[in-house]
Amino acid sequence: MTIYCLASPFAPDMESSASLPPKMEHAPIDLFPHADLRPGQDLFLEDARSCFASGTHLLAHAPMGLGKTAVSLAAGLETSLTTGAHLLFTTARQSHHTIAMDTIRLIWQKKRFSAIDLVSRNDMCLARKKGWPSCISSGKCYFLSRKVEEAAERLLAYPLHVQEAMRLCLRLGACPYLAAQKAADQADVVVGDYNLLFRNDTSERNGPSSHRTEQLVIVDEGHNLPARIVDANSGELTGALLERSISSPSLRRYRDDLITLEREFRRLTSGKGRARIDPWELDETLAQNCGAESGPLAEELRLALSPLDVERHRPLLEFLECWSAYGSSSVRFSEPLPARLTCRLLEPSLVAGPIFDRISSALVMSGTLHPPEMFADILGLADRCALRRYRSPFPSENRLVLVAGDVSSRFRLRGESMYANIARKLVQASEVVPGNLAAFFPSYDFMNGVAFQMRKLESPKRMVSESRELSKNERDAMVMDLRRERDALLMATLGGSFAEGIDFSDNLLSAVVVVGFPLGPPNLESEALRARLQSKHGLQKAMLYSQTYPAISKVLQAAGRAIRSEKDRAAILLLDDRYLLPSVKSSFPDDFRPLPAEDLRASLGSFFSSVPNGHAPAQ
Repeated sequence: MTIYCLASPFAPDMESSASLPPKMEHAPIDLFPHADLRPGQDLFLEDARSCFASGTHLLAHAPMGLGKTAVSLAAGLETSLTTGAHLLFTTARQSHHTIAMDTIRLIWQKKRFSAIDLVSRNDMCLARKKGWPSCISSGKCYFLSRKVEEAAERLLAYPLHVQEAMRLCLRLGACPYLAAQKAADQADVVVGDYNLLFRNDTSERNGPSSHRTEQLVIVDEGHNLPARIVDANSGELTGALLERSISSPSLRRYRDDLITLEREFRRLTSGKGRARIDPWELDETLAQNCGAESGPLAEELRLALSPLDVERHRPLLEFLECWSAYGSSSVRFSEPLPARLTCRLLEPSLVAGPIFDRISSALVMSGTLHPPEMFADILGLADRCALRRYRSPFPSENRLVLVAGDVSSRFRLRGESMYANIARKLVQASEVVPGNLAAFFPSYDFMNGVAFQMRKLESPKRMVSESRELSKNERDAMVMDLRRERDALLMATLGGSFAEGIDFSDNLLSAVVVVGFPLGPPNLESEALRARLQSKHGLQKAMLYSQTYPAISKVLQAAGRAIRSEKDRAAILLLDDRYLLPSVKSSFPDDFRPLPAEDLRASLGSFFSSVPNGHAPAQ
C-alpha cells in the first residue's frame, strides 16, 4: 500500500509512511490568479502542482480561508493546458459554480483558454414552464436549431456563468444545454455537478464525452461525495409508486410483471417492524414469474420506454437497478408503516474506485475532509493517493472553542428538563455575546423542544427559526434580516442550508452554538454499515468512520459559518459532555481543540472584551 503523507510544519501530527511523489516538471506557466499567497496556501499550491504533474491523487483537508478554488484551478490548468488533458471541476451545489467561474475568469486574464459552466437539462431549459423540457416530453422544441453549433463556438470564446450562457443562447435561438454539452467536448475546463462522473447511470451523466484520454478532476467540497454516491446508487419502492406504474399506459406490456412485483412487495412489507431482507427474497420470485431478476428487468423496461417515460418511472427503475447490483455491499430492509422497501449502498468505493482508476489525477478537497485517511478508505483510494492536512490560515486567537460539560443530549435523557437546561445555556450566551448568535441542533424536533423552553425565558435576543418549508428566497430574507438587525438568535439544524450552504460573511455571526453531539440514530442501515466497515477496517475504524467522524464533520461545518475571513472573530460553544471525552477530543483537527467552560459567562465575556491584533470585538 502506498499512501503519500505529505509532512510539513502545517501537519505536525502526520506520520509520513512515504515521501512525496517524485517532483515533476510542471508547466512553465504560473496561473495562480492572485498577487500574494496566504500562509499555508503556498504549501497547498506546491502539493497540488506536484500531484497533478506526477499523476497522483491528492486528498486535502484544507480549511476555510486557504483559497482552495484558486489553488486547485491554477494547478490543474497549469498541467492540463501543457499536456492537453481535460480538466473537470465538480461540486455538490450550483452556488459553488459561481465561485469557480469567477476564479476561472481571473486566470483567463493571464492565459486564454476555454471554459464551460454546465448544469442539468432541466435547469438550462429555456422552454420549460412546468413538468419536463419539451424536447423530452414531445421531442420538439423551438431551440433545437442549427444555431447550436454557433452557440457552442460563442460559449468557448469567453468563460460565461450558466445564466449568462442561457441569455446568449436565448438571443441566438439555440438550446443552451445542447450548446454547452457540445462545447464541453472541446473546452479546456468544465465546471459541473458530481453527476458528471460519479453517477453510476451513464444515460444520466451530463458531462462531456471527451475524446481526450487524459483527465484531471477537482472534487470541491469532497466531504459530500460519499453521501452523494450512496444516494445515487440507492432506491426506495412504495405502494403508491407501484400503483402508478401498474396503471401507466406506457408499462401495459409489463403489467403482469409489475403485479408480481407488487405481490412480493406486499409480502415483504407485511411484518410488524423494520426487517432486513436478502436480495434473493425478491429476485427469486421475479426470475420464476417474469423471467428476469430485478437488474435485467430494469434494463428491459428502460429500453422499452421513451425518454419521457424513463423520467416518469425513474424511481422504479433506480430501485430495480440497485436492488441486487452490489450484493452484500448494500443493505435492504422493509417497513410496514408506511409500506416501503429500501436498498442502500454501503460502500461508495465500489462506484468511486473504478472512476478514480480511469482519471489521470484527482484533487479531492474540503474544509472538513477530516481525516483524509478515512475518505481514502471510503472512496477506494487508500493504495494510490497522497494525504494532506492544512491548518487554518486565520489567527487562532480570533476563535474561542468552549464546551459546556454540564449538558447532555443523549437520546435516553431527552425531555423537558434537558431542553430547559439547554435553553438556559443559550440565554446565558445571548446575554454576553454581542451581535448575532446561531444555534444548530441535530433535528427539527430537538430544536422545537428547546425553542418552546426558550419562550418561557427572557432572552435578550430576538429568536428566528429555520423550518423545513423555507424557500431559498425566504432563507435569503432571513440572512438579510440578520445583517440588518445584528442582534438575533438563529435556530437552525445541523446538515441544513444554514449550517453549510449559506455564507455568513463580514462577521455576521459573533458566535455559533452546536447543541449535542450529532450522532445518527441507531437503525438497520447504520448497524449494517458498521458491520461492513468492521469487516474491512477493524472495530476501531468502524466506530470512527460510521459515528465519530461524521458527527465531527457536522460540527466543523457549523462552526465554520462564523469565521469566513482573517478579520472575523467568533466563539464556538459546544453543548454536550461527550466533547470532553478523550476519544472525541482527539478526533478533532489539531487547530480545533475545545476547552471546558467552568464559567460560561466569564469565558465568553473575557473573549469579547479583548481586542487581539488591533481587531475590534464583533458587533
